[in-house]
Amino acid sequence: MKQTPELDAIQARMRPGVLTMSGFLGSDPRPLADILAEDGAAVAAAGLTHARIADRLEEITRLGTHLMEAEVLVEQRFRVTVRDDRGVIASPFGDGRFGKGDTEVVDPVTGRIFRWNGLTLHHIRTHGFYNGRGSEYRLEPRDLVEVFGLVPAADG
Repeated sequence: MKQTPELDAIQARMRPGVLTMSGFLGSDPRPLADILAEDGAAVAAAGLTHARIADRLEEITRLGTHLMEAEVLVEQRFRVTVRDDRGVIASPFGDGRFGKGDTEVVDPVTGRIFRWNGLTLHHIRTHGFYNGRGSEYRLEPRDLVEVFGLVPAADG
């Protein structure tokens, strides 16, 4: 994938202080095209789609939602807390605004902690973007596949 002027503009909006205080790239120095290509290759190697991954994370959020924002045990494994923050955040891709509420998942088996929100799920599903390395919201596709038991659909 080639870094285009459009991707340059999107990447500029991802920098700290533009749409969010911390931005979307963390400490990742790679061009956005490289981030997207590497994550896309990891998803393809697992025989999955970005939509399948986003659907699974969305399911975890749904199962972990509690009226009082309390921690919920999901699938007798994951400790999930869903926080409903007010407001929306714009996508740096320029394709909408999404709720700020966070889902935090602690996996006591591996000790890993995952965090996402509606914008994160949109970025995964629509753009194959899992945030840059070092970002608070970075989700490694390989980790998601391993921890959340993602497998290719039976129908291919």
